[in-house]
Parts: sequence; structure tokens; C-alpha cells
Amino acid sequence: MVSIRPFLSVMLAASLAFGFALASTPASAKRKHPPKQTQEQQKPPEDSPDVIFAKGLIGKTYDDALTVDGWDEIDGGLVAPPIYVHRYQREDGTYLVLTSQEVKKATPTAPASYVVTDALIVPKPQPDVQFSIACVLGKDETLNFIGEAKGNEDKEWWTDVRRAWQISLETGAIASVPPKGIRCTNAGYGQ
Repeated sequence: MVSIRPFLSVMLAASLAFGFALASTPASAKRKHPPKQTQEQQKPPEDSPDVIFAKGLIGKTYDDALTVDGWDEIDGGLVAPPIYVHRYQREDGTYLVLTSQEVKKATPTAPASYVVTDALIVPKPQPDVQFSIACVLGKDETLNFIGEAKGNEDKEWWTDVRRAWQISLETGAIASVPPKGIRCTNAGYGQ
């Protein structure tokens, strides 16, 4: 009579060796899709030339409008008195957002005066994503949120917001926030 016990022992050892080999493979090597970057991983490092340049604008005072060399102003306006926001874009698609506080109201003989309170650099978004300074949270219609969003061209508001920031209504400071519940206007809607 032939014993199958040695055969089973060899099969069991081979199965265990194969199982250990699979278990020792890191989970990242088993992934088919690269991990999504967190909002912190996507922002430029604090010591990058762009961030240093943008932070250097904080505290700058100006009358009426602020021209930034190398950047085209796209849009901007009042967030809530006395805070304003302006969005600029560079030729490579990078965005610069500046918030300002009105420090002196316009008079019949002089323009209003402002001081830059915060700055944000945002790298060019993916082709199917828009960068907007006209975003809200929930039913509140105050446009004090900034976001990277995407959606259907026939919708006025996009709710698929990838990254978001909030503008403080008191100070103009820009802070990263979770995008849940934020919606951004579709700049191409109705055009």
C-alpha cells in the first residue's frame, strides 16, 4: 500500500510557502490604481518659489486694483464686507488667489485702499476639473469657499468638489477644509 502522507506534507509545505510569499507582498504592490493624493500632498511645499512669492504679497497695500507681474487677473470681487478675493492665472495654468481687506473706503476724490491678507497657490488642475473662487457650503449663499470641481456642463452648480478652501469672513485668511457639502459655480453655464 502506498502512503499519500508524504505527498500531502509536500503539498501543505508548498501551499504555506506560496501563501507567505503573497502575504509578504506590500498592499501598495497589489493595487491596480495609484492611491489618491490627499489635499496636503497636492499643495506646493511651503519652501517652493511660488509659495514664497505668494506669501511675500501678504501685507502689500494697494488702491483700486492690484497688478501682479507675470499673472493675469481672471476674476474677483467682494466676499463679504470688508473682505475681497481675486484669482490670477499664470501662463503655465497655475492659479494665485489673493484675499484683501478694505482699509479705506473710496471717496469722491480717492479710490478705496486695500491690504492683502492671505495668498494661495494652486497648481494647474486636471483637464476635466475647474478651479473656482465662487463656491458655497450647503444652503448658505455666501461665496466664501474656493474649490476644484467637476460636473456636467449643463449644470449651474457642480457638487463633485475635489479640494476646497474657506475664506474667513473676519480676517480673509484662507484655510483648507473638507470638500463635503461644498458646491461651486460652473463658469461655462449658460454660455
